[in-house]
Amino acid sequence: MSAEEAARKRRAALAAVGPFATDDPADVRWLLCGRGRPVSAGSSPYTVVVEVVAAQVLYQDIEASRIAAEERWEELGYEPVPRPCFEPKPSLATDCCLDELRFELGAEELDRYRAAGSDAGDAFAEALGALRPELSELEAAGELAGRLFARGFTTPVVLVGGERRAPVHRHPLPTREPLGAFALLAVTAEREGLHVSLTRIVSFGPPPAALERAVRAAAEVDAAVLGASRPGATLGELFDVLARAYEEQGFPEEWRRHHQGGLTGYRGREAFAVPGDATALPEACAVAWNPSVTGGGKSEDTALVTAADVEILTRTSALGELDTAGLPRPAIVVL
Repeated sequence: MSAEEAARKRRAALAAVGPFATDDPADVRWLLCGRGRPVSAGSSPYTVVVEVVAAQVLYQDIEASRIAAEERWEELGYEPVPRPCFEPKPSLATDCCLDELRFELGAEELDRYRAAGSDAGDAFAEALGALRPELSELEAAGELAGRLFARGFTTPVVLVGGERRAPVHRHPLPTREPLGAFALLAVTAEREGLHVSLTRIVSFGPPPAALERAVRAAAEVDAAVLGASRPGATLGELFDVLARAYEEQGFPEEWRRHHQGGLTGYRGREAFAVPGDATALPEACAVAWNPSVTGGGKSEDTALVTAADVEILTRTSALGELDTAGLPRPAIVVL
């Protein structure tokens, strides 16, 4: 994180929208280069004010010691401005949109993303090694979340579905149900404002043939859309790639049963792929596709997209991968 990165973002924002104030959590973390960690995840306790000749971050005065010791916004060219915690938050936010600026990642963000993806993949691999059929979905979620927290992540989304629930629910919020013969685990984790998403499916012993088919189909769809993800491609065009791939796999209606993912970054999904969406992938960005097939099949990783290639940030090749018509995708992890 550097003063140069912060200054570059302020200049770009000023050129796009003029002087502004924002308390949008995604904008705040982007402008502060990953700093601005909130006490309550997903909240917006800070207001960033950017003018031509000055920049400030407003915050509650009860946070002063931590702000001074750990946030150190002055290093980024911002003046920290405390306000009494017992007074209403000032309504300073202006009607501005920084979304397209956030979508394109700078060199410093690419480095932070690579580190976050690697650490998230390691945490996932460790958590899977601790699973047993008799564990509850909630206990499995705790194994995963704990390892992510130990690496500095928060976990906006943790999904665990065991043998009974994974084949039925696209978003299996964990319950006291035991995992049983197999399980799907999915997470969206955030560190320094950047979000990584990944899904892995485990089987305690040889997986059922129906699960293998569903996982293979989702992996082929995922590989197809990752292979088509290039700067300039629109989300609508990439959605069409997904829809065709589902049909080629013999599951033409499955895209209707779950969102398919899209651009990621300072939100779990900055923009979802839907038919006809004209949003174009910028020169350097992150995507997280998540095609799924009824019966417990799903394929999801976070990847960087540049003109050079598609780089899977959360790859866990040691856990096993499927050879597909495109990029290798995660196989069922047999424990």
